[in-house]
Amino acid sequence: MKAYIASSWFTPVAFEEVETIKTLLTKHGFEYFSPKDFFICPPNADLDTQRETFDGNVEHILGNDFVLCNSRDKDVGSIFEAGVAYQSDTPIVYFCAGLPEGAPFNLMLSQSGIKVCTSFDELDDYLSRCSDKGELIFEPYYGTIE
Repeated sequence: MKAYIASSWFTPVAFEEVETIKTLLTKHGFEYFSPKDFFICPPNADLDTQRETFDGNVEHILGNDFVLCNSRDKDVGSIFEAGVAYQSDTPIVYFCAGLPEGAPFNLMLSQSGIKVCTSFDELDDYLSRCSDKGELIFEPYYGTIE
């Protein structure tokens, strides 16, 4: 199975999280596509470059088996990518290590995803079980919502 990694990488914490997500996916035999590694669109990019980057990301969202969305800091680009995945019936696994224990998770995200992981340990365990089973596992979110 192949994952599209929807995540910011614009802060040191977010950058490190993307790298750890990639490591965990590889550890459990998943392939991945990380836009960070392929589509860098500078802030002053012309409209053609912006469109090519946008179209390339959407193409990869639609061409992967699932989206692993890091929702740290509610990055609007990552949330948009999750929306594209949801609309196309591509399963979404949410990762939110920045969510304090007991803090609410967004209703729209929790209902659109097949799993919400709130730590790297939980993500590691989930990916391990999915790898062993050979398919993604639906585990609804039962935590507090906002």
